[in-house]
This record gives sequence, C-alpha cells and structure tokens, in this order.
Amino acid sequence: MRLIVTRPEPDATRTAHALIRLGHEAILSPMLDVVFDPRAAIPDRPYQAVAVTSSNAVRALAERADDAVPRDLPLYAVGDRTAVEAKRVGFRNARSAGGALPDLVSLLAADLRPEAGPLLYAAGSAQAGDLAGDVQARGFEIETATVYRSTPRPRLAGVAIDALRSGNADGVLVYSRRSAEAFAIAVAAAGLAPLAETVTLFCISAAAGEPLTELTAGRPAVAEEPDQISLFALIERAAR
Repeated sequence: MRLIVTRPEPDATRTAHALIRLGHEAILSPMLDVVFDPRAAIPDRPYQAVAVTSSNAVRALAERADDAVPRDLPLYAVGDRTAVEAKRVGFRNARSAGGALPDLVSLLAADLRPEAGPLLYAAGSAQAGDLAGDVQARGFEIETATVYRSTPRPRLAGVAIDALRSGNADGVLVYSRRSAEAFAIAVAAAGLAPLAETVTLFCISAAAGEPLTELTAGRPAVAEEPDQISLFALIERAAR
C-alpha cells in the first residue's frame, strides 16, 4: 500500500522505515512542526517522578542544558515507544503504562504516594486529555511544565498532493487530533476534499479521527488500542 504519514519528524521517518519493512510505500507529509523550549520554566521542587505523554516531551527535556529534571528521576510514560525514547536519552528509571492516558494515571496512582512529593508533568502546549486534573483527583500535587509546542503546517507535501490527486494513495496515517485537524485544513486548501473512497484514513484513536469525518464517505478506520502496533495491525488487515 502507498501510505501518507502525517506525524511530525523525527517520528515520521521512523514510521516510514517501519512501513517499508512491512512491504509498504511511505509518503512523508508531516502536518505539525515540533519546537522545543529549552528554557521552559520548571519550578525547583523535590519531585518524586515525572510524567510524559509524548516522545516530544522526552526529547525536549533531553535538550535542556540544566539539571531541572535529573536523569535518575523515575519517569512514567504513556506508552512503550515513549518509555524507550526516555531510556535512550538517559532516563534509566523509565516505565511505560502501555496504553492511553487513563492507564498512565492508574500506574502513577498504583506506584506512587501523594505524601511522597509532587509530580512533574512535562507537556506540550496543546494537551489531549487532562492528565494533571486526573492525577490531582487521586490526591497528588502536580506541576505542569510546557516544554514544547506543535505548530500546524498549512500545506501538504507536494508528493502527497500528487498521490491524492492521481489516485495513487491508498491510505493516510494519523497519530493525533492536532495532526488530523491540520491535515483536514490542508486537504481542503489543496482542493482535494472529499477524498476518494479508495483512500483509507488510519487513525490511532477515535479522537484523532474526529476531525476527518467530513473528508471521507466512510468512517475513519480506528486502531483497537492507541499505539502503533495496533495501528499497523489495522493496516495489515486492510492490505489483505
């Protein structure tokens, strides 16, 4: 299958390589640019752990010149890939909740005690869900530090426009609601809406698929679990 990948770099290229290994063709058209803020204010407090819901947050912490978030601090990640990225940049005590935001909240509540100190949530400027609120509801104190932001791209990559216009694209991979929103706007701006029925929108979650409902005659295809393994399984079923 010829698949358009809309997630930001460097994850877009990594996803493309994985698709190629599975025998697909990948067309890169990132719909967001991620900008780290190495000077984002992080209050100096005795944190017992840091929570992240994105690999971008991990990379943003790794870019900092200070030691505001020590590498030996326990780090709790929403999914396996984010935990792997955390270990790669030196957070040796990284753990994965292996799922979605509620799984991360449950893991934090099971592992930690509110009286042991505050938590740090390293986040982006736009957040899916309310991790801080959910954690506070469990009795924890949590500080949120905005360490990166994502800005939408107004246009699709030329190769993606050509593939959609010529009917040579079989599907589009969407990893977040913000990417989906940017993709929908860019498709309309290019005069490509609605998409051909032969183009399947493969979404990592129902929330990611919501902005795309007007782009296709059918419903976006949604992964059973909000992770890349489930998304790829969805693609493989469609490829058969």
